[in-house]
Amino acid sequence: MKRTTTSCAWVVIGFLLHATSARADLIPWMYNWSNSPHLVLADAPGTGYITLTDEPDRLAVGSSDIVATNLQTFSTASVANPDWFTNKPYSLGLMLFDLESGQSTVVTFTGVLNGKLTAESSLITNTFTGTTTYSVLLGNNRYTATITSYTPPGPPGASNPGSIGAMATVTVEVVIPEVPEPGTLTLLGLGVGGVVWYGWRRRRGTGR
Repeated sequence: MKRTTTSCAWVVIGFLLHATSARADLIPWMYNWSNSPHLVLADAPGTGYITLTDEPDRLAVGSSDIVATNLQTFSTASVANPDWFTNKPYSLGLMLFDLESGQSTVVTFTGVLNGKLTAESSLITNTFTGTTTYSVLLGNNRYTATITSYTPPGPPGASNPGSIGAMATVTVEVVIPEVPEPGTLTLLGLGVGGVVWYGWRRRRGTGR
């Protein structure tokens, strides 16, 4: 009885784990990005700036790379008198929406921009500050988002923008019922065995 009960418990656990792994790559979810500020201004008295774009609501399925924002530069400064950026802070808010449960949350990444900018050149560096990885449970699904990359923006007027990117992974988290302790299973087996033995004795007319 003990062996049979334990085997059944592990069969159930194995089925749940298999179902979990089968679903993990097919979870649909939604996200969007917001930022602050939209314009990162150069140090005074400079007039240059860097723009950060938002990302509206997007649908994703399973784990995915996602672009947090695109960066473009604007400046009329000369090489002799560039626009400077000194520890210019920004924040990027990632909204995660779990379609299965309807639950959502927002996690925030932060950083600072440094460097110089002219009408013909751009040397902008980025440093992430604060938390770079968040892990949250929405319904039965766990979302892990990590800010991962920075591509610096080119000179003013460049067609291809710079970007800040992230990786978001999503996995199913199933609550598995606890398997009884071996001692409990043993007592259960003995109790059932005793009842069966007693019934057998009574049927033979010796159960007094």
